[in-house]
Amino acid sequence: MTTWWRGLVGSVQGLRAGIDDWLVGTRHAVRAAAVCRIATGLAVLGLLASNFSTRDMWVGQGSVWAEPARAISSFPELTLLDGVSSDVLTLLYVVTMLAALAFVLGWHAKAANVVTFIGFIAVVGQNPVVGSPGDNLVRLTLLWLLLMRASDHWSLDAARRSRRLAAGKEASREEDALPTWLSAGLHNVGLVALGAQTVLAAMAAGLDKVADRSWQQGTALYSTLQLPESRPFPALSDLLADHRVLLALLTYGVLLSQLFFGPLLLNRYTRRLVIVLAVVVNVLLAVVFAQPWSALSTLGVTLLFVSDRTWERVEDVVLGAAQPVTDWTVERGYDVLDGVDVVRYNVVLPVVDWVRFTILRR
Repeated sequence: MTTWWRGLVGSVQGLRAGIDDWLVGTRHAVRAAAVCRIATGLAVLGLLASNFSTRDMWVGQGSVWAEPARAISSFPELTLLDGVSSDVLTLLYVVTMLAALAFVLGWHAKAANVVTFIGFIAVVGQNPVVGSPGDNLVRLTLLWLLLMRASDHWSLDAARRSRRLAAGKEASREEDALPTWLSAGLHNVGLVALGAQTVLAAMAAGLDKVADRSWQQGTALYSTLQLPESRPFPALSDLLADHRVLLALLTYGVLLSQLFFGPLLLNRYTRRLVIVLAVVVNVLLAVVFAQPWSALSTLGVTLLFVSDRTWERVEDVVLGAAQPVTDWTVERGYDVLDGVDVVRYNVVLPVVDWVRFTILRR
């Protein structure tokens, strides 16, 4: 009994040590977090940019038609822009778009994350009528990304850090603000929370669909394809609506990618299958059903489950394929600089000297 108890205690201690090492030892999925940052920022930027011309109608002074929905809503963000002028709304709208662009590029990503998060809630939350589950996913993703180091790769921040290290300079104030173990711990907590949120959101969406009679009867997607706002490419919509097999496959693909998203992640092979299926389904939803920004935000958190090893291989392939283009661009850039030097020494400087010695000395 004593030996058994010691073995159990040793196993528990080993498990705890392993969890502690995973949690605070190093940051995990940093490339996947960068992909999530880019996709989420693009979703916010695309949503706001595509609706910029109608901002007064859906969130500004022209959105009085949504007052009944605001009156019964208890969300506090409704008061953030209550009664503001069109100029103030436009200013906040543009600032949020610029912050989202900075977030995509990874330029001062933490500050950009905060501004994007607040601005997105303030703008999109003004009209509960036009909101969608994708908006809630975006705001939760932005919240958890605040804890994560999403700009360690594929960002201007990472490029700046690399230049500082190459120049032998010390780390920036931002990097020294927290000890390594705490920074890694916060990142990994945010990663786990965002992953759990993604699984729960997918399964909840799947359960909601199977409880709907239109999904049970297989008519949900067909009915959506008949709506004018869901037909960006009418010929493609008609093609899909007229082929029952394709429509059935897409229906089952949506349900399987949501209902069984969590369980299928537990195995390496089924994980690849469900991620590919989710990517295909969201691309189709973006193209066929005119939901690009919602699909992009969903893709961002879905690709969070792709390992960094895979993203490294993708990075190598992309860089290898892009190298001829980048080499050609650099060579043309040098040619342009050579041309500028020729013009400078053969045209600009002689003219300057002629003006100095001929005209100014008179």
